[in-house]
Formats: sequence, structure tokens, C-alpha cells
Amino acid sequence: MRYLKILADDLTGAADSAARCRRFGLPVTIFLDIPELPLPPGALAFTSDSRHLAAEAAAKETRNAAASLPDLDGLWYKKIDSTLRGNVGSEVDALLDLVDAPAAVVCPAFPAQGRVLSGGILTAPNLEPETVHLPSLLREQSRHAVAALSLEQVRGGELATNLKETVAGRDSGSAEGRIVIAVDAMTDDDLDRVVRAQQEGVPEALLCGSAGLVGALARRVGVEEVFPSLPAERLGTAGRSVLAVVGSGSDVAHRQIAYLLRSGCDAARRGVSQMIVAPETKASATAALDPEQPIWLLQQPRPQPGTVLEGSEARRRAEHLGRVSSAALARRPVDLLLLVGGDTAMPILKSLGVARLSVEEELLPGMPLCSAVIDGRQMLVVLKPGHFGEEETLVELVDRVVGGGQ
Repeated sequence: MRYLKILADDLTGAADSAARCRRFGLPVTIFLDIPELPLPPGALAFTSDSRHLAAEAAAKETRNAAASLPDLDGLWYKKIDSTLRGNVGSEVDALLDLVDAPAAVVCPAFPAQGRVLSGGILTAPNLEPETVHLPSLLREQSRHAVAALSLEQVRGGELATNLKETVAGRDSGSAEGRIVIAVDAMTDDDLDRVVRAQQEGVPEALLCGSAGLVGALARRVGVEEVFPSLPAERLGTAGRSVLAVVGSGSDVAHRQIAYLLRSGCDAARRGVSQMIVAPETKASATAALDPEQPIWLLQQPRPQPGTVLEGSEARRRAEHLGRVSSAALARRPVDLLLLVGGDTAMPILKSLGVARLSVEEELLPGMPLCSAVIDGRQMLVVLKPGHFGEEETLVELVDRVVGGGQ
């Protein structure tokens, strides 16, 4: 196995998986478009950019993205959202069918971000309790048979056998005879058990999950495979200019903005120039950003109650924010881009001509520090899913990269 091929439904989903892989010893590259040869070894994270689409269209984009990848020896991993947003069932079906696997083992748990699965029920910060039952969701969204394995089975010492028997007992007369298996996990040790059991009991099955499960897979792959040595030191000084762009409308993201504006980090105490980007805001409005302030912060307005945070309208607003952000960068090149939300990150990076990002390190769980060459100079990029982190997360990310120097 030379490659670990990670297919996500948005850019920050690819990035949080890449961050975990980098943490556990794999070299990682994130691709904004379908990867082209020659490719570096290790983990290749890319996206179908399909979360905002309807189920059938999302499945089509998933198939197209996976089928367009050059023929490479390696393992497939289907990245799904750790709160089960998007078209989980239809996209798992699409990749499951393409790779012709008899089963998919699905576990969205990401304990490092407080997202766990017990009794098939997903528990996560800012998610209403007992509202998402994974086996039921899969039965609604997938055309294949669905089974579930409990936390007791995960920890009982016979999980590989349980998986093997579940796959062997599937109904071969329905939906190509494939089966989708939801598996509980509460801790990183549970995720390690799931990966070990899959590889020992049903190695032909497709692993599907969040950044948590792919981290467990990376730990195992990193031990078994030999890759080029990784840099011993982190990237050099980032300089002191930052463009932070927050496209997520989540309460989590807006609490993080509020904390940043309360001068919670060294860079912020030296100044933040903030702009609220409404749908009618023109790119020329970026002239009002203060060039003397080390941090420029662009954000969407806080959504009104009941606003739909996913879908085509949210996508259009994020793309508009991306255009305004590109105009800001044209006024002042920066040393660090901090991008919050996959719909925001994609148009900004594409407008800058970025085709791939090299992952340097994981700053916080699921949040990578990346590097890219833009207009002949190296720029650092931090990618953060909108729903990830605590109140102080933006502050921590800025301080870890920029620090408090003048």
C-alpha cells in the first residue's frame, strides 16, 4: 500500500482528515482538484465538493471524483461529516459501488472533538441530544442493507469475527449484495479496535468515517509502511500579517469571532480590522480595511434565527465572501490565511491558483497548518471546519502560527 486515498464532500473535511494523518506520521497533500501525476506518497486528501448538492447529484460527483483519480495502489477512505451533514448514504453507496467492495464500515466518531457514537446515536457539541441515529439515517439514505454493531461488541474482543459474520450473512439477493455497517465508538481506543477488526476480519470492506477514524487508520498504516522522513522542524516564521475569513454561520464560529475581537490573542491586541460582508457588499469595500492592523477579519453577518446554513443559498453567500476576500488579498498580500468553512476556503484558494496544499502539522485536532506557493512566494494556510473547536479556538490558531512578536 503506497497511498491512502481520502475522498471528502468538502474542502475542510479533506483538511481535517489530512491533519489527523499528518499528526500520526503520514506525509499528506490536500488537492483542490482531482490529483494529477506525479503524486507524492502517503495520504492524498481531495474533495468531490458535493455537500451542498442533492443526494443524486452528490453521488454522481462522488463517483466522478473517485473515478478521475489516477490508478494508484492504495486504500480508499470515504470521509463523512462527524455530525452527519451532507449526503452520507448516497455518497457511501457511490464509492462502495465504484470500488466494488462487499461492505462499508461506517463510524463518524471523532472523540478529540467531542463527537461520539453509542447505541447508534450521535452525540456532539452543539447538536441536540438523541436527534441523529446513524443506522436509521443510513437506512433512509442508502439503497444497501444496513446493520449495526454496538459499543459492547466493539469492546468485547470479537469485533473482527462480528464484522466477518455480518458481511457473510448479508442478503446477496438485494442491492448487489452489499451491506453498510454502523459501528459505535466513544474513544480513540475504540476507533483503533474498529480499524484493526476491519483489516483483520473484512479487509476488502470500505472504511467510512470522520477524521477520528482515519486518524486510527493512519496510526496503523504509519507503522506498517515506510515513507520518506518528515521535516523535523515546523515551518519558519510566518510574519505578522493575517487574513481571517469566516464563512460559517454556525454559533460556534461566531462565538470564536467574538472571543478574538475581545483581544484574546497577542496579534489581536495589536489590532484587528473587521468587515461584515453582506450579500450586497462590493469587493471595492475592502479599501476600508486598515493596512496598519496585523489581522484583517472578513465574516458573514450572524444568521437570523431559522436561517438554513447549508444548501445553494449558503453556497452563493460563501462564494461572494470568497470574491471579496480575494479583493482584500489583492490589496495586501499576507503571511497567513485562516479560512473557516469549506465553502469559503475553496473559492478563495482557487482564485489564488492553488491546486494543492502540503500539510505541515496539525495545530489542533482536525485543523492543519498547510503551505502553498502563491505568486512565487510561500504562504501559510490554516483550514478550520466551522463547527470545530471551543470559544478560544481562533485565538489559539493565530497565536500558534503568528505568535506575539512585533
